[in-house]
Formats: sequence, C-alpha cells, structure tokens
Amino acid sequence: MTTTRPNAGTRTRRMRDTDLAVLGLLLLLTSASGCKRQEKSAAGAGAALAAAAATPAASADAPPVIRDSAEPGKPAWAGLAEPRGTALDGKGRLWVSDFGHSRVAIFDAAGGSLGGWGGVRGNGKYQMLDPADVAVHGDDVYVADTWNGRVQHMTTSGQYRDTTAGFYGPRGVAVASDGKIWITDCGNNRLAIVQAGKPVRYIGKTGAGSEDLSSPVGVAVGASGRVFVADSGNHRIQVLGADGKFERAISVSGWTSPAEPYLAVDDQDNVFASAPAASAVIELDRSGKLVHKWDADDSGKKFLRPTGLALDARNGLLYVVDTAANSVGIIRIAAKKP
Repeated sequence: MTTTRPNAGTRTRRMRDTDLAVLGLLLLLTSASGCKRQEKSAAGAGAALAAAAATPAASADAPPVIRDSAEPGKPAWAGLAEPRGTALDGKGRLWVSDFGHSRVAIFDAAGGSLGGWGGVRGNGKYQMLDPADVAVHGDDVYVADTWNGRVQHMTTSGQYRDTTAGFYGPRGVAVASDGKIWITDCGNNRLAIVQAGKPVRYIGKTGAGSEDLSSPVGVAVGASGRVFVADSGNHRIQVLGADGKFERAISVSGWTSPAEPYLAVDDQDNVFASAPAASAVIELDRSGKLVHKWDADDSGKKFLRPTGLALDARNGLLYVVDTAANSVGIIRIAAKKP
C-alpha cells in the first residue's frame, strides 16, 4: 500500500489492486453476523483468507472423489477452514461442512482424509457457497449450502440427486427416521420440512413466543421422532413433536451472544449442545438439567469455538467440530455418564 502526501484541505490514498481485493474480503468477513448476511467469524478471518487463497480459481464443477482408505501423509483432520456441521454415516465416516473452503470433507474415525467434493465457490451441482451443515440418512447425504440458499441431496457414493432451493441462509439440516428432512431456514426465522412427493412445509415465525424462532441454527431429530432446534436468538432449544407441533422449550444459559450452536440427541432424548461463545459443549437431560459440561476433548485440547456435533451412540463417542481450531475433537461420553 502507498500513501500520497496530503494536498491542502484534502487527504488521498492510493491502493494497489491486490490491497483493495484483500480489504474487500476483510470487510466481507467482518461486516455482519447472524443469519442475514454472508459472513465468516472474526476469529477465523486469517483462516478464511488462507482458504480463499487455497481455493482453486477454475470454475470446475467436479464430482466427488471418495476414497476407501485415508490419504497417506496427512495429519488428522487436515485441510479444514472454519468447519461447521458434521454427521456420521453407517460406515463410521465423518462428513464435515468445510465452510471456509466451500466443500464437504470426508474423514475416517481417526481423522484420515477420505476425500469429498466442492472447493470451488459457485452454484453448480457439486459447487457450494459456505455450507454450514451436513446430514446423512442411509445412503443419502444432505448439505445446507448456506449462501446458495439451498439444500443439496447427494448419495454417499457421490451421486447428485436433487436440489431444494428458496431458503435464506439455511444453517442446519437433519433427517428423521421417516425420511422427513428438517431445515433451519435461518434468515427467515423458520423451519422447513421437506418430504418426498409433497410441497415444502414451513413452520414458525419471527419472535420469542412458544412457537416463534430467532436465528435458528442447529437441528437434530431423536429416536423418539422429536425435533430439537437451536433457537439461538432466543437462547433456548425448542422441542417439537414429529408433527412439528411445539412441546416445550429448554433454556440454554451459554447462548448469551450471537453464535452458531449445533445439537445432537441420544436415544433417551438427552441433548448435547455446543456453546461456541463459552468454548464448551454441554449435555442436558430431558428436563433441561445440566448433566455435563466439557471445555476440552479427551486428548486435553481446549475447545476454542465448538460448533458441529456428531454422536456415535454405538461406540459412546461425541465428535466435536471446533471452528476456530479448524479441527475435530472427540469426547468419550459413555465413561462420563453416571
């Protein structure tokens, strides 16, 4: 950057084109938060700049590359930039929405890279624009392609299926056992329910009442069919029946500032929730009572800004995406329970 000597009564400043580009990106990264604007966290601005530099410039719309074994020579959870949501599939693979790289990354249980797709910002079949969540149901994968305002339906083998569009900054996606897809249409402060052969159904409206929502982010469906919504702007979890009717609300004291909390639910409807601003993960029982709170994973690594959660109930493990650390931590919850 070069600066001219000021003229009398005026000050002027010249910037090289590269400086302008960097400044523009920084303004984009820090200008807004919440569901209404495209943003990245201030804590991850450096990572976002690095991600932008690493993202291919070509406008390719390349299909997924999914390997059977981990790519050798890479450290665990390598290559992530501001990851958000995550999900486990039936093979124990972890699917992560790599927000900063606009892609979906796939890992084995130890963090070995199995490939993925995306990495080029765009609206093609395999392109994305800051995806915030991913859900897996059988052989189906659903990606909340946040700033394309859509949810992409793929298969676990990498085949494109279809697109559901018309959302405003969708942040969370979950699939019930009956195949209903639940989407937090964050910018519109509502939930969308997508079911094959039926028009999209919307529930909720802006507000703080029992059936209202404010900046909903994470969503999870329990074995009971109940739906749990991270109603972050109202600092609570909304619990809905399988039909979408309001049942109760659970206050979450750790959601006291703008954040992106995600949820996981076990077969007893106990809820695991990330509290990004508190750098913690909590467990709440059915009544909303705090059962456990973790500020570090089992390796002792402190959480910085935990977001996405994936529960491996069979092995008693909770995978925790740490957005600020560009990594994933693991908590053995079976040993923590009384």
